[in-house]
Amino acid sequence: MKKIKNVFSQIYRSYLFRRTIISFLSLLGLSLIIFALARVIPGDPARMALGPRAPEDVVERYREMLHLKDPLIAQYYYWLSDLFHGRLGISLVTFRDVSADILEFLPATLELMLFTAIIQIIGTIILGTISGCRPGSLVDGALRIFAYVGITIPAFVWAILFQLIFSYYLGWLPAVGRISEDLRVPRVTGFMLIDTILTGNVRAFIDALQHLILPSLSLALGAMAQEARILRSSLVENIGKDYVVTFASHGIPYRTVCFKYALKPSLLGLVPVMGLDIASIIANAFMVEMIFNWPGISRYGITAMLRKDLNAIVGVVLVVGLIYVIVNILVDILIFILDPRIRRR
Repeated sequence: MKKIKNVFSQIYRSYLFRRTIISFLSLLGLSLIIFALARVIPGDPARMALGPRAPEDVVERYREMLHLKDPLIAQYYYWLSDLFHGRLGISLVTFRDVSADILEFLPATLELMLFTAIIQIIGTIILGTISGCRPGSLVDGALRIFAYVGITIPAFVWAILFQLIFSYYLGWLPAVGRISEDLRVPRVTGFMLIDTILTGNVRAFIDALQHLILPSLSLALGAMAQEARILRSSLVENIGKDYVVTFASHGIPYRTVCFKYALKPSLLGLVPVMGLDIASIIANAFMVEMIFNWPGISRYGITAMLRKDLNAIVGVVLVVGLIYVIVNILVDILIFILDPRIRRR
């Protein structure tokens, strides 16, 4: 038994090492591509940063300070050397280090991502399981309609509809921001819910939770509809297999057969899709954060693109790429744990 555990441990470590190396090279290639593309965008970053009335000699000195007059490969070298020292360059909008901006705005987006992922996972499993265990039922038909509507309507349209219905007409939930203006929560971690718990502010916790509901639902609906359909199809297929029929023929209740024996293999095909959908939340959040005035890194990225803030653009894209890499590694590890066929390889 100990030898088997050691073998699994060696496979696990070697796999993680390979994935880490591949991920590092992928992020390096991504940084090179986005670095080059950001500098192809029309416009003078120095002039846009200092304004149209800035003297030309001041703008020229600013270009030299940012190495904008150097060859592209030299600019990338300067940026890469700063990166290995923990710096991402100076933002042309905030005039701070981009790494400091990311540390300020990233927790808001991560909190939104985590809350969205929780809604997405719970909703997918509940809807997909109920529909898959009762194919052809009224719930199954309702899920099909929900899936078609959820997949075809983008997240920012849901965001506008939810604002109109639940904030403007019904007045049940707040429309914008992370917390009401009359509440002040000291920044400890940057995660509003955690900070309200640490400071013992129950009223602020409830208020922050209410602010999370609408943007999270907007981001979760499309992926939840697609994933519920995938889980439903897998369940229907697995319920018809011989080993599941054998369990049912032995008198085991249908609900037990469905939830205990058919659900786990049905999740194997869903986990990679769900992982990619969770990672893509940060990309889908660009418009949603703008609509809800959510102070996250996605909104910061849109401002950087509009103002041609070169270093901020590269920094935001790298963060998005890093989140994709981390989620993919976690998904692979989860599949490695769930599927014994992969462990045997």
